[in-house]
Amino acid sequence: MRGGLLRLLRSRIRTRSKREFFMVNSISVAVGGFRLHAIEAGKGPTVLLLHGFGVSSEEWRPSVEFLAANGYRAIAVDALGFGQSDKPADGPYSLELSANLYAELLDQLEIKRAAVVGHSMGGKFALAMALLHPKRVARLLIADSDGFMDIPLFMRKGGSLPWLGEAVLRLTSTRTVIKAQLRAAFHDPDTFVTPELIEHGLTIMNNPENRRALLAFSRHYENNDLGLTGLRARLGELRIPTVIVWGEQDRVFPVKCGFTARDEIPGAHLVVVPRCGHFPQIEAYRAFHGLLLGYLADGLRQK
Repeated sequence: MRGGLLRLLRSRIRTRSKREFFMVNSISVAVGGFRLHAIEAGKGPTVLLLHGFGVSSEEWRPSVEFLAANGYRAIAVDALGFGQSDKPADGPYSLELSANLYAELLDQLEIKRAAVVGHSMGGKFALAMALLHPKRVARLLIADSDGFMDIPLFMRKGGSLPWLGEAVLRLTSTRTVIKAQLRAAFHDPDTFVTPELIEHGLTIMNNPENRRALLAFSRHYENNDLGLTGLRARLGELRIPTVIVWGEQDRVFPVKCGFTARDEIPGAHLVVVPRCGHFPQIEAYRAFHGLLLGYLADGLRQK
């Protein structure tokens, strides 16, 4: 969201010093027969940031700048089908493919291990990577993660029925629905949901290439569901330090999902952020980044 949301964030975060804004580079990496786009900045231990559904690596740009300013190499990746990454209309979208692509991305960038941070959809991608490539994940932080709530049948099966998938996409691409979805994502929507942000959402959802990719992604829903793939049943295998962050007023994935995730991931710690909705890295910027920085530093001390 390089436009509306990024400008809004910078206008709200007034106390940050100018030195915290690092040069952020845009890179394109060939992995698994696809090209993934990412933004990166900084030097030091690597932090890989994975975004949620319908957005892109730009969701993480302020975090990339913050981490770079504090001695980390931060890399935020556009998932396959999103942002500036390839959007194959017939792509074999799956959690396994995503996990493999991220592991290969680290290979291409000559990175052995990374702390992995995932928000919403990116949370289940991060969990898949931790399960399928555990040696590549040094630490794990998931925020308001997908994968722990029962999803309605029409959303799970809509993509497999072309007429239903198209109908759902048309409905969710209207100004009224986009505005309602954005307002539901924030505890304080009057502050964060601006006309500019709504227009940005409309542009994304009505871009033909994005629509084709979203339909293709939905057709493979079962391969992207933490439970249906069997990966949720394997969470007990995880031996990676894990922190779970959840907005107390999240109306997308209610906070009870955070407690469920904590109970299913061995040794996981849950931090509930008050007066915060689905985007703690945006709505509770300072609290989220303070927590993230402390968690990463703790990992360095334990080496």
